[in-house]
Amino acid sequence: MKYNEHQLRLLCEMLEFIEAFRRGELSYYLLVGNLESALDAGEFKNEEMVELWYDYWGPLEIWNATKGDSVIIEDVNPDLSNMESFLKRILSEVQ
Repeated sequence: MKYNEHQLRLLCEMLEFIEAFRRGELSYYLLVGNLESALDAGEFKNEEMVELWYDYWGPLEIWNATKGDSVIIEDVNPDLSNMESFLKRILSEVQ
C-alpha cells in the first residue's frame, strides 16, 4: 500500500495520541476524537485499510460513548493495544 508523507505523519500522530493517553496527558474523549480526526485528515483512499481502522476504532468509541472520560486504562488497554498494533503494522509495511 502506498501512503504519502502527510498520511504517514498522521499514522505516527495516532500512535502518539495513544501514548499521551497512557501517560495521562490526554483525556479519553480527546484520544478517540483525535484518532478519528487524524484518519479524516489523511484522506486515505485505501478502503480495506479504512475498514480495518474502523474495526479497531469501534470498540474505543463504544467505551467513549458509554464511559467517556471515566473509563479506566485497564478496561480499554486491550482495545488500545489492538489499535496500536494495527498502526505499527501499517508503518512497518511501508518502511
